[in-house]
Amino acid sequence: MFGKIATCIAALIVSALIPVAAAAQGARNIELIVPFPAGGVTDIVGRLLAEGMSKDLGQSFVVVNRDGAGGTIGATATALAAPDGATLGFSAMGVITGRPHLRSDLRYGVQSFDYICQVSITPTVIVVAPDSPYRSLKDIFDQARQTPDKLTYGHPGPGSIPHLQMLDLSSRAGVTLTSVPFRGDAPARTALMGKHIDVHMSGDAGGVGNMRALAIVARDRIPLLPDVPTTYELGFGEGFATPFGLFAPKGVPADILTRYRKACADTVKSEGFRAAMTKSGQTIAYLDGPDFAAQMQKVSKVIGDLVEKFPALKN
Repeated sequence: MFGKIATCIAALIVSALIPVAAAAQGARNIELIVPFPAGGVTDIVGRLLAEGMSKDLGQSFVVVNRDGAGGTIGATATALAAPDGATLGFSAMGVITGRPHLRSDLRYGVQSFDYICQVSITPTVIVVAPDSPYRSLKDIFDQARQTPDKLTYGHPGPGSIPHLQMLDLSSRAGVTLTSVPFRGDAPARTALMGKHIDVHMSGDAGGVGNMRALAIVARDRIPLLPDVPTTYELGFGEGFATPFGLFAPKGVPADILTRYRKACADTVKSEGFRAAMTKSGQTIAYLDGPDFAAQMQKVSKVIGDLVEKFPALKN
């Protein structure tokens, strides 16, 4: 049992798995592609946003989980969709800022989208199972020095921000761990609890439950886990958080983008959305379309520079 927070999240998931319906009849449905599995943090936040925007726009959102290949299947589908406003994407943005630096065969890049709004950021929490022998990040790295490449850590796919964060941290510590990619946060958490991996780079602070949190990849502690130290405190740098946002295929008409951006802003400001986000452990960090686009360019460069330190990642 994950406790009260996990119970709240479970309730959100159950209610959110039903496609979001709008009051207006005859309005064209908007397909919202989420490139990770149902039940994970990306899916939860995307559905919460879709619910609020649906009411604002008077249109139905149909959430489609097109997961796989580290999120690139869903991101590709969004990039190649007709730019008419009928198809949008919502994701943890490492899929766009990270994966194109690793794969030359992808049919999209950071320039392939119109950015509607950034909704939140989520720091990665480094967790282990409740009965794990490791009680600190130092324990993990000490063990990794003794048994190089033996310790395993889960993450939501090559090039994802949690994956790159551990590469950065282990490089700073002078150790190596073995990465194990999953289709999303939820299956990685299951693998951790089943003792199939040693460590999990979790993007779901609200779902930590009875897992043991060792550190947060951030500069400042978060209210949800006030007793968990940050990597900055521990001397490994603050890293970078995972932004979550709404985007569209490049070329959507300006008037449609304006409507969507307003609906997103209104939803993020609403009390209901903010309360639900707090329950799910997310930190609201709204950016409008132009600022969101600029931020994606900046983060893409930071990740690109980091990837250059690990050329073996590229394929």
